Amino acid sequence: MEECGDGPAGARVLRERLKVLAVAGDRLELAADRAAGCSCCAMRRTCGAAELAAAARPERIEVARPPGLIVAQGDEVEVTLPASRFLTVAGLAYLLPTLAVVGTAGAGMALQLSDLWVGLLCLPALALALIPLARAGRGDGLAGDFTIEAVHPGDAPVAGRCAP
Repeated sequence: MEECGDGPAGARVLRERLKVLAVAGDRLELAADRAAGCSCCAMRRTCGAAELAAAARPERIEVARPPGLIVAQGDEVEVTLPASRFLTVAGLAYLLPTLAVVGTAGAGMALQLSDLWVGLLCLPALALALIPLARAGRGDGLAGDFTIEAVHPGDAPVAGRCAP
């Protein structure tokens, strides 16, 4: 997501312009290119996190089209995502599994278990810690939380911080 701003109710939101690949009834298929932060970063060539994200991130996102929205293939839409929702999913993906493994390892060490048993106990703890993330990703996942704020015709010039 490119930028943060205040949403309609004053809540923080993340915004990004995505290209419409297809329009099918009440659904839009959007191109999910890398966010501008990674494309402008000087360390992008050596960043392992960016490489992993690029390999794992789907190239297309399907979102619901609001009633009455007139959009065509090739247009760009400005989508928003509540920052609180993004932080919740990031916490479920990164913080909860880490805390589960560290807590389990600490408890195993406090009980003076061997390293092998501590490692074996960490595996189910990690699996259990990933269940909330899997439940959060059911259905539309984050794509269900995207809202379309604006439509930009496909022939309009793209202006951004990273544009030449």
